Amino acid sequence: MKNLPVIFLCLTLASCAGIKPKVADPIDTLVDRLNSETFGLWVNGTYPIIELPPEAKPQTVLSQAVKMTGFDQGHIKTYKMLEVREVELNVGRNEPYSAALVESDLGMKILLFKPERNSHWWTRFYSVPEEKQNN
Repeated sequence: MKNLPVIFLCLTLASCAGIKPKVADPIDTLVDRLNSETFGLWVNGTYPIIELPPEAKPQTVLSQAVKMTGFDQGHIKTYKMLEVREVELNVGRNEPYSAALVESDLGMKILLFKPERNSHWWTRFYSVPEEKQNN
């Protein structure tokens, strides 16, 4: 009977040992950051004109964005799309954006993209901070 509290403590600790703390999702983290910016100014600036129909598949848009976008370290040579999903960004007419989590030879990236008028796509890459990559 004296050992019962110790046994319960050991069982509790053993059951918690395999549980990892919840890690912030890189796409959710980016969306939260962009939505917190005043006036959505992040959407401004130049972007590559990717001429594809509005119904183009995400992999096709990503492929074209990779070809047309350079980084300080150069161009992405190898990549793999890990996830793609629609996200809500509070900018302009609240049009739907898609976000793709991409593992590349230049590190983890997130591609935001959406179809524009005149059969082209708006795209922008964001780097995932390293502490978000290793989890």
